Amino acid sequence: MASEARSRPGPKPKRLYLRSTRFLDADRQGAPTRRLLRPYWANLERTGRLVAVGETTDPLGELLVLRAVDVDEAHRVLRRDPWRNVDNVRYEVVEWDPRTLGPGVNLEPAPPRGAGRLTALERISVVVSNQSAALAWYRDALGLTVRSHDPGTRFVELSLGKGAAALSLVEPRREWGEPYYAEARARIGLATGIAFQTDSVAALERRLRREGARVTQAPARQPWGGVTLRFTDPDGNEFLAFQRQAEAGPPDAAPPLRPAPSSGVRWLRRRAGSKPL
Repeated sequence: MASEARSRPGPKPKRLYLRSTRFLDADRQGAPTRRLLRPYWANLERTGRLVAVGETTDPLGELLVLRAVDVDEAHRVLRRDPWRNVDNVRYEVVEWDPRTLGPGVNLEPAPPRGAGRLTALERISVVVSNQSAALAWYRDALGLTVRSHDPGTRFVELSLGKGAAALSLVEPRREWGEPYYAEARARIGLATGIAFQTDSVAALERRLRREGARVTQAPARQPWGGVTLRFTDPDGNEFLAFQRQAEAGPPDAAPPLRPAPSSGVRWLRRRAGSKPL
């Protein structure tokens, strides 16, 4: 009976396949543009095939994880792949084995559109004592761009550019009433849990000090290979900036990272999402 149950007709379970492209030298001539790639990715996602996609830098190329019944079907799904006929590229399709390679991505099928899935991280609020002064500091010291500013409602948000999550600067107002006003005031001057990436921690530290920021933790090399810096805005709201391992950092003699006394122990960890890979 068990063997009969296993052999019943029906849809076969889909496996994961990894399509990798790798330039054989530094010449990337002929690489498909994002204008070509995005419609192809969108079609794979619409049909439930796409699991993850992302660029690689060493070597130059792209990785794409998709669902298929077998390798033949994977090749059929990829027959319109813009990368398939690019010269000077090594094109491979292999079965992805999460047991040996680790999943690295969310293996659950994406929910249908309109099912309440999260689609973007839009904004994070930072409570400040003076919105106008904070706006000038975040713009001039951190280099953020004002994305939206409504003086009537006192709504302000800044970001690093189009498509990036924004910081919303909130100044508590007594007309909110209690306990909302007191709760908002209590959030000023704490660790925000927000981390920025920078191309140079050392240069960022010099710029922040010139702008009057308080550096609560000097640049420090971390066990994972990168370099971190902690600093506060004029209200004492604390942020972390980090520089990746592949980039130049301060000397190994830099002191180990210790959280600021007011921040408690709040460690920030990077977590890979399902898209991009």
